Amino acid sequence: MAYQLEKWVWTEADFDQMGWHDATIYAVQFGEDISFDIDYIFEWVQADKDDFFSFVISPVTLVFPEPQRVVFSLDFRFGWEVGIEDIHRRTTDASLTEWYLETQQGDITITADAFRQIVRRPPTHQTGQRIMPEERGEPSFSQVPEIGFTVPAEVAALQAADVALRQKAVALRRQQRQLEILREQRSAGALEVKQYILAKREVEQRIEELRAELRSTDWEAL
Repeated sequence: MAYQLEKWVWTEADFDQMGWHDATIYAVQFGEDISFDIDYIFEWVQADKDDFFSFVISPVTLVFPEPQRVVFSLDFRFGWEVGIEDIHRRTTDASLTEWYLETQQGDITITADAFRQIVRRPPTHQTGQRIMPEERGEPSFSQVPEIGFTVPAEVAALQAADVALRQKAVALRRQQRQLEILREQRSAGALEVKQYILAKREVEQRIEELRAELRSTDWEAL
């Protein structure tokens, strides 16, 4: 079922129902306002405990209009993205509003009365916590939602191939779990020796087949 986006523009009034954990910052734009190009995760999806998480993500532009003060304290290499842990709101002794962007590479503090976050495209499911580069394209600070955006056919084909690999990785994890269950059943005396050996052989063969299919992919380390 497709994710139902509640609205295209979010503001400080929605802060308490928002969360930026594991969102990725790709670029920052300075001017009268300060803007961030971000992959915003709307939902973490996991069918069961043996499944891997997938993520419902949109590219968004996070804007802090007319900030009074901006402080960056980051330690990262140029060309790398910045991963957000969370964004916190706090009030200073001077009764000003500060937005504290806690990231994996350091902190960004912005003194500003408000923010708005514009969802640039409909959310899509991703196997990782970032939108596939072929789908995302170049960094953008657009504040006009592409409401009718659809994923190009060539990108959809790449996504389908990515999902197929993910499904094989899930199948491998489940077969590994099944092997553990067989060993536990044998130790408990619930399986006879021959029954155990035959079942174990079948599962191990399937594990090797899946590992071969995942070789030289991002899932090889499983």
